[in-house]
Amino acid sequence: MWMNCQDIDECGQTGACPELSHCFNTEGSFHCDCWEGYQHNRTHCVDINECSVGTFTCPDNSTCHNTEGGYNCSCNNGFLYSNNSLCLDVDECATGKAQCPNASNCQNTAGWYFCECWDGYTGNQTVCEDVDECLNNSTCSDHSVCVNTEGSFLCLCDHGFSSNGTSSTQCEDIDECSNPEFATLCTNGTCINTIGSFYCACDMGFWSNGTRCLDIDECSGSKNESICQPHSTCINFPGSYKCNCNLGYTGNGTYCKDIDECSQSSLRCHKSSQCINTPGSYVCVCAPGLIALGSLCVDLDECQSNRGGCHPAATCYNSVGSFQCQCGNGWDASTRNGFQSYLKLNQLKLTSNLFSRQRLPTCYVMYRST
Repeated sequence: MWMNCQDIDECGQTGACPELSHCFNTEGSFHCDCWEGYQHNRTHCVDINECSVGTFTCPDNSTCHNTEGGYNCSCNNGFLYSNNSLCLDVDECATGKAQCPNASNCQNTAGWYFCECWDGYTGNQTVCEDVDECLNNSTCSDHSVCVNTEGSFLCLCDHGFSSNGTSSTQCEDIDECSNPEFATLCTNGTCINTIGSFYCACDMGFWSNGTRCLDIDECSGSKNESICQPHSTCINFPGSYKCNCNLGYTGNGTYCKDIDECSQSSLRCHKSSQCINTPGSYVCVCAPGLIALGSLCVDLDECQSNRGGCHPAATCYNSVGSFQCQCGNGWDASTRNGFQSYLKLNQLKLTSNLFSRQRLPTCYVMYRST
């Protein structure tokens, strides 16, 4: 007797396959296949870490992240997902996301950026500080001074030196004596160049203050007392001097003698006066009885002052250049008691050697016998 046998569907039975797997029935049997992303470890299905075994496909500049039964990809920092398949670099410098300190430049890199300090500055991503190049004694050449500036420095040539125009900034001596720009140096002398400077070798009659020739004033100070002879005046001029005889003297300046003005002209004084020569000049002395009034000699009225010195019993009579004393009636004139001096006012002012004496009478009472 024939029996009819039917296949048993094991997959319809609970627990035929482990979790996370598919059951496939076959004629007389079945088999279990783990889900995609899982693998069988003989007893059950476990997750496959595609990121570890390298079976993932992610774009450049991205990172694989494992998940249960699969994985996903995320763009690295500094990159953005684009076109559903690419991770493109973000230019932080262009978008303004970069944070660089002052005195630096932003440099974009793949996925990030860095800050580069300017030339002449040093520092890091947060600060850039000026480099003091002048701390190095060899920064500038000889005959120059280093001056630090923000981000750089200057080499300033010392006085008397100039830059030769090369990148090394060598400072070379300025030959002031041959430079047309300094053509007026050492006027009245000779210019002598030195390293970094010059000096003036001055002509006779000049003295050097180092950079100029100045006139020697031979007439100044104590020198004038001996440089010219008596009765002369020293006159200075550039590089020398001369001696001129004073007014009233004649000569060549080395020797000066008095001019006798009285012997040169009779018109120098008033006709009623006498010319008297003096050292360097002359005076006009009016004749006795006359007094000087400007350049004139006018009569002095002696009777106006104390009646001319006449006796109380006498009357004073003025005349041109003189006066007389006449005794009154009943009085007799006598000169036996000597002389009375009379001094002209104008002679007192000019000279004491021309005093005149005038005999003045004394009046006596006359007695008659009866």
